[in-house]
Amino acid sequence: MRKTILALAAATLLGTGCATQTASKPADAEQAAAAIAAAETSRAAAAAVGYEWRDTAKMIADAKKAAEEKDFSKAVKLAREAEQQGKNGVAQHQQQIEAVKAK
Repeated sequence: MRKTILALAAATLLGTGCATQTASKPADAEQAAAAIAAAETSRAAAAAVGYEWRDTAKMIADAKKAAEEKDFSKAVKLAREAEQQGKNGVAQHQQQIEAVKAK
């Protein structure tokens, strides 16, 4: 269990770090919309297996608000973090399945 938590923490930090290192030009409305759509898909996948993380939906809502305020870089950043949380939730589910099988 401890290894699982450490692996998820590392994956989150790596995923978040990668998501924030994007191209040097500012994001636009199209990129923000695509990032938000990807985050919603990822969140739904995690929810479908019962492993949606607590703050993912709020992050998506904040990304939508930032896009409405034309802060597209912030919207993309938040959406990518939310997308990574969704992916991590699905990975967490898969790790729990494997842990149960290993017993």
